[in-house]
Amino acid sequence: MKLKLLFASIVIGLIIALSWFSNLPMSPNTYTEINAPKTVLSSAKPAAKIQTIETKTPVLTVNSRLKTTPISPIKTHVKVDIPPISPTKIETTFTGDLDDHEAYLAYENEQEIALKTAYIQAAKDKVKLLNSWLVKGINQQLDASQIEFAKEKIKALEQLTQSLEEELKKAS
Repeated sequence: MKLKLLFASIVIGLIIALSWFSNLPMSPNTYTEINAPKTVLSSAKPAAKIQTIETKTPVLTVNSRLKTTPISPIKTHVKVDIPPISPTKIETTFTGDLDDHEAYLAYENEQEIALKTAYIQAAKDKVKLLNSWLVKGINQQLDASQIEFAKEKIKALEQLTQSLEEELKKAS
């Protein structure tokens, strides 16, 4: 019994060790020639957003006699994905006395109103987008259950927007 347990633990240890070392990065091949030709794969038609970046200084390579030789600049295709820059929103913080409970409640109420107003505007924009998608779905003859599900979602979003608008009217 103890022998089986010992054998099982050794086998498990070997499996763990092999899986650990098989995931390590491989060391560079030391038998490759230094002046071996390098293959570069390039596409014939790069995508529209891919730009060419050219290095300003020539790249120096080391040959087998440890002398440096200049090579022409390297052109690399890089996909640039830059998000649109929007002005930062200034977050308001409570600047009054924290012991003044009524002033802090008024501040919280202002923030709640601002949040509901922003949600209402975002929901209206989303409803417009969803309605345009719904029209596209109807034109492409999607399944009736999917179209009905989308209509229910749009209706629920409109109802929530309406209830928030009513809450804001009652609060003011």
